[in-house]
Amino acid sequence: MVVVKEEVRDYIVSVASKLFTRHGFKKTTMDEIAMACHKGKSSIYYYFKSKEEIFRAVVERDAEELKERLDRTIRKDDRAVDRLKAYILFRLHRVRTLENFYAALNEDSLSHMDFILEIRRNFDMEERLLVSEILEDGMRNGSFQITSSDIGAIAFSAMMKGLELPLLLSEEHKTDREEILEDLIRILFYGIVKR
Repeated sequence: MVVVKEEVRDYIVSVASKLFTRHGFKKTTMDEIAMACHKGKSSIYYYFKSKEEIFRAVVERDAEELKERLDRTIRKDDRAVDRLKAYILFRLHRVRTLENFYAALNEDSLSHMDFILEIRRNFDMEERLLVSEILEDGMRNGSFQITSSDIGAIAFSAMMKGLELPLLLSEEHKTDREEILEDLIRILFYGIVKR
């Protein structure tokens, strides 16, 4: 019976995820979720107390998927420089593909939900820990010449947040995005000062 209940919950989360992606959190209703699941609204309420609870399950599932994909991407390379580059490319390309998670990170209209703030804090903390670990490794092997991996991680986290919106949302850069990303990484790694 427990397995069946979890399967139904997973199904509702999958269906709701598509609706939230298409219409956004605010415009998606419990009636629409129930209809798309081919269930009565009372059946949805049996598994979830509210639309917010369903959205939380969707965002948490996206966050878990993102962590797994990021970990696989980062672990492919041994060198700290390559891992940091993989992180930057992943961060700028992949986070946006999980639209409900991305909305949870960036939309002010969702900030009233306590779990959204918690998800944002956790994402920031995990991101800084990951980058700090990569930077620490690069400092140990002489690839990076910084004095604090923690401060470097805070700087990278702030840069990623500042870069993602203009770079990803700009229509004028769609065709040459890969070239822009390569230039961006070169500047982040080596700076602009001639040595």
